[in-house]
Amino acid sequence: MQYESRSRWRVLLLVFGIGLGVVTVLRITSATANGPTPQQDVIRLDNRITQLEQRLFSIETSLRTLEQQSRITSATARGISPEDAALLRSEIQILQRRLADDECALAKLDERTLPPAVREARRKSGTANDPCRVNVDTPLRLPERRQ
Repeated sequence: MQYESRSRWRVLLLVFGIGLGVVTVLRITSATANGPTPQQDVIRLDNRITQLEQRLFSIETSLRTLEQQSRITSATARGISPEDAALLRSEIQILQRRLADDECALAKLDERTLPPAVREARRKSGTANDPCRVNVDTPLRLPERRQ
Protein backbone atom coordinates (compact mmCIF):
# COMPACT_ATOMS: atom_id res chain seq x y z
CA MET A 1 0.00 0.00 0.00
CA GLN A 2 2.78 2.42 0.90
CA TYR A 3 4.67 1.49 -2.25
CA GLU A 4 1.68 2.37 -4.42
CA SER A 5 1.43 5.73 -2.71
CA ARG A 6 5.14 6.40 -3.20
CA SER A 7 5.01 5.25 -6.81
CA ARG A 8 2.10 7.47 -7.60
CA TRP A 9 3.85 10.36 -5.89
CA ARG A 10 6.95 9.77 -7.97
CA VAL A 11 4.92 9.48 -11.15
CA LEU A 12 3.17 12.75 -10.31
CA LEU A 13 6.53 14.44 -9.70
CA LEU A 14 7.84 13.03 -12.94
CA VAL A 15 4.79 14.25 -14.86
CA PHE A 16 5.17 17.67 -13.23
CA GLY A 17 8.83 17.80 -14.26
CA ILE A 18 8.01 16.84 -17.83
CA GLY A 19 5.22 19.42 -17.87
CA LEU A 20 7.62 22.08 -16.64
CA GLY A 21 10.07 21.15 -19.38
CA VAL A 22 7.34 21.28 -22.03
CA VAL A 23 6.16 24.67 -20.79
CA THR A 24 9.73 25.96 -20.94
CA VAL A 25 10.16 24.67 -24.50
CA LEU A 26 6.85 26.25 -25.48
CA ARG A 27 7.89 29.59 -23.97
CA ILE A 28 11.13 29.50 -25.92
CA THR A 29 9.26 28.55 -29.09
CA SER A 30 6.63 31.25 -28.66
CA ALA A 31 9.32 33.83 -27.96
CA THR A 32 11.01 33.00 -31.27
CA ALA A 33 7.73 32.80 -33.21
CA ASN A 34 6.36 36.24 -32.26
CA GLY A 35 7.98 38.04 -35.15
CA PRO A 36 11.26 39.81 -35.61
CA THR A 37 13.28 39.95 -32.43
CA PRO A 38 16.59 41.59 -31.71
CA GLN A 39 19.66 39.45 -32.07
CA GLN A 40 19.53 36.73 -29.44
CA ASP A 41 22.16 36.37 -26.82
CA VAL A 42 23.67 33.06 -27.91
CA ILE A 43 25.30 32.36 -24.56
CA ARG A 44 22.00 32.81 -22.72
CA LEU A 45 20.22 30.58 -25.21
CA ASP A 46 22.93 27.94 -24.88
CA ASN A 47 22.63 28.05 -21.09
CA ARG A 48 18.86 27.64 -21.35
CA ILE A 49 19.18 24.62 -23.66
CA THR A 50 21.75 23.11 -21.30
CA GLN A 51 19.34 23.55 -18.40
CA LEU A 52 16.58 21.83 -20.37
CA GLU A 53 18.88 18.96 -21.27
CA GLN A 54 19.81 18.55 -17.60
CA ARG A 55 16.15 18.49 -16.60
CA LEU A 56 15.37 15.89 -19.24
CA PHE A 57 18.33 13.80 -18.07
CA SER A 58 17.01 14.03 -14.52
CA ILE A 59 13.54 12.97 -15.66
CA GLU A 60 15.00 10.08 -17.62
CA THR A 61 17.01 8.94 -14.59
CA SER A 62 13.92 9.11 -12.38
CA LEU A 63 11.97 7.15 -14.97
CA ARG A 64 14.61 4.42 -15.08
CA THR A 65 14.69 4.22 -11.29
CA LEU A 66 10.92 3.97 -11.14
CA GLU A 67 10.91 1.29 -13.82
CA GLN A 68 13.55 -0.74 -11.96
CA GLN A 69 11.67 -0.43 -8.69
CA SER A 70 8.45 -1.55 -10.33
CA ARG A 71 10.19 -4.63 -11.74
CA ILE A 72 11.71 -5.55 -8.39
CA THR A 73 8.54 -5.04 -6.39
CA SER A 74 6.26 -6.69 -8.94
CA ALA A 75 8.29 -9.86 -8.55
CA THR A 76 8.20 -9.78 -4.74
CA ALA A 77 5.00 -7.90 -3.83
CA ARG A 78 1.90 -9.91 -3.13
CA GLY A 79 -0.61 -7.08 -2.78
CA ILE A 80 -0.26 -5.74 -6.34
CA SER A 81 -2.81 -6.97 -8.82
CA PRO A 82 -1.86 -7.72 -12.42
CA GLU A 83 -4.12 -4.84 -13.50
CA ASP A 84 -2.15 -2.38 -11.36
CA ALA A 85 1.12 -3.67 -12.76
CA ALA A 86 -0.20 -3.37 -16.32
CA LEU A 87 -1.39 0.19 -15.59
CA LEU A 88 2.03 1.13 -14.24
CA ARG A 89 3.75 -0.34 -17.31
CA SER A 90 1.46 1.61 -19.63
CA GLU A 91 2.12 4.84 -17.72
CA ILE A 92 5.86 4.23 -18.00
CA GLN A 93 5.50 3.70 -21.75
CA ILE A 94 3.52 6.94 -22.06
CA LEU A 95 6.22 8.81 -20.14
CA GLN A 96 8.94 7.28 -22.33
CA ARG A 97 7.13 8.43 -25.48
CA ARG A 98 6.72 11.93 -24.03
CA LEU A 99 10.40 12.00 -23.13
CA ALA A 100 11.31 11.01 -26.71
CA ASP A 101 9.04 13.81 -28.03
CA ASP A 102 10.71 16.32 -25.73
CA GLU A 103 14.19 15.18 -26.75
CA CYS A 104 13.23 15.56 -30.41
CA ALA A 105 11.96 19.08 -29.71
CA LEU A 106 15.25 19.92 -28.03
CA ALA A 107 17.19 18.62 -31.03
CA LYS A 108 15.04 20.79 -33.29
CA LEU A 109 15.71 23.84 -31.10
CA ASP A 110 19.42 23.04 -31.06
CA GLU A 111 19.46 22.89 -34.86
CA ARG A 112 17.67 26.24 -35.03
CA THR A 113 20.43 27.93 -33.03
CA LEU A 114 23.09 26.99 -35.57
CA PRO A 115 24.17 29.68 -38.01
CA PRO A 116 22.54 29.17 -41.44
CA ALA A 117 25.90 28.45 -43.10
CA VAL A 118 26.72 25.67 -40.62
CA ARG A 119 23.23 24.21 -40.93
CA GLU A 120 23.49 24.16 -44.73
CA ALA A 121 26.95 22.57 -44.58
CA ARG A 122 25.56 19.81 -42.32
CA ARG A 123 22.71 19.15 -44.74
CA LYS A 124 25.07 18.91 -47.71
CA SER A 125 27.54 16.63 -45.93
CA GLY A 126 24.76 14.31 -44.75
CA THR A 127 25.75 14.49 -41.08
CA ALA A 128 22.30 15.75 -40.06
CA ASN A 129 20.43 12.46 -40.56
CA ASP A 130 18.50 12.82 -37.31
CA PRO A 131 14.80 13.03 -38.28
CA CYS A 132 14.25 15.58 -35.52
CA ARG A 133 16.74 17.93 -37.18
CA VAL A 134 15.40 17.67 -40.74
CA ASN A 135 12.52 20.18 -40.71
CA VAL A 136 13.77 22.60 -38.09
CA ASP A 137 11.81 25.56 -39.42
CA THR A 138 8.46 23.92 -38.72
CA PRO A 139 6.87 24.96 -35.43
CA LEU A 140 7.08 22.65 -32.44
CA ARG A 141 3.72 21.03 -31.85
CA LEU A 142 2.65 18.93 -28.95
CA PRO A 143 0.28 16.01 -29.48
CA GLU A 144 -3.36 16.91 -29.21
CA ARG A 145 -3.88 14.79 -26.12
CA ARG A 146 -1.29 14.24 -23.44
CA GLN A 147 -2.22 11.68 -20.83
